[in-house]
Amino acid sequence: MNILDRQEQIANAFKGIHENILAEFKQHEKEENIIDDHWEKHGLGTGHSVIIDDGEFFGKAGINFSNIKGEKLPASSVGSINKSSGLPYFATGVSVVFHPKNPNIPTSHLNIRYFCTYKNNEVFEEWFGGGFDLTPYVLDEDDCRDWHQSAKNACDTLGKEYFELFKKNCDEYFFLPHRKEHRGIGGIFYEKQTFKNTAEGLNFSQQVAIAFTEAYKKIITKHKNTEYSDEDTKFQRFRRGRYVEFNLVYDRGTLFGLQSGGRIESILMSLPNAVEWHYKFDSKLTDKQEKLYEALKNPINWIDNV
Repeated sequence: MNILDRQEQIANAFKGIHENILAEFKQHEKEENIIDDHWEKHGLGTGHSVIIDDGEFFGKAGINFSNIKGEKLPASSVGSINKSSGLPYFATGVSVVFHPKNPNIPTSHLNIRYFCTYKNNEVFEEWFGGGFDLTPYVLDEDDCRDWHQSAKNACDTLGKEYFELFKKNCDEYFFLPHRKEHRGIGGIFYEKQTFKNTAEGLNFSQQVAIAFTEAYKKIITKHKNTEYSDEDTKFQRFRRGRYVEFNLVYDRGTLFGLQSGGRIESILMSLPNAVEWHYKFDSKLTDKQEKLYEALKNPINWIDNV
């Protein structure tokens, strides 16, 4: 199989995952609030961005597929190492962010991706990356346990040791040092993950996407009709400020997108529309909010059978 056919085959696998996620979640939003954008950027590649902007159910949401390549892999690339930096590369994947309007439904994030570099017109290195995490504004411990159990089920398809490793990676990565707190209650995160063959990596990417989809569907169903107050919304918008701080200051995917000359619209689609920053807003928290902060300061082992 030549390089172009191989790239198309891998990209089509991620495109299928993108379509499945889209079918599961677009039903929650009115069709007129969904922006369906098939894009092409000269010298970079193509993609399909499905964005909900000021919707009725989602304040902001993005389900993105991208298929890109370039002459020099940026040093910031997730999972890159020195010997691959600067080589021609191919990358494809799916990135998903949901910011529901109801504060009882957490923000969620999924990313699955494939990278390879080339040398002398042959694959030099290839690896997979990704994971998913949950950012609640009201702590529901059952949701957290279900979320992590779904993550473990996906990881167990590789081996019993992977969940603990990938959970630790997630807790360490989605951390704001300047706040000394985590972005949410975690999930799994992996990068520069190699497999014995490409098919095994694609299968694991599929398992991660399924685990994310099923866990988040359950959370939406549970909380979509839960009532909330203006104070709940204000706290949600304040906490979303931390989400923005992480994505703009620490997220390597954002940096890679900017360094590779990516589409700004796609790179920043993860940012919520309604965000607030206030001076010492969290100096006086309710008991419910204190419970959330305890989980954000110190990661919890949400399931016992690890």
